[in-house]
Amino acid sequence: MSVFLSDEWFKKLENSAPELVSNEFSIISQYEISGTEQGKIRFFIVIESGQIKEVSKGKHQNADCVVTVKSSEGLKILSGEKSILGAFMQGDLKVEGNYRKYLLEMQKLRISEPWKEMCKSLSSSQD
Repeated sequence: MSVFLSDEWFKKLENSAPELVSNEFSIISQYEISGTEQGKIRFFIVIESGQIKEVSKGKHQNADCVVTVKSSEGLKILSGEKSILGAFMQGDLKVEGNYRKYLLEMQKLRISEPWKEMCKSLSSSQD
């Protein structure tokens, strides 16, 4: 089992990539997660044509958006306990940059069964 945002968790996320549904959606999302045991964790996900092409810790210079959230809220979103739009409207998730692309256009990918299964698998990895 892997802990949320651990190296093992990132590998599991990257290995889930081939299972996703291909479509025309592409985005580079930068994430800044606070409230972890390691402090703030930065990572980015590159999605091209609906497929996760890269997951890496650090900062991406050409990100479409920067998503900021506390670890506890991020886990609620990942598990489906809270929606991304709900978290955004409540101020628990902030999006700088192309928020429309991240919040609205990416929704088509988020509602796909492969995406839901990936999130379920990643959120059930908790010790």
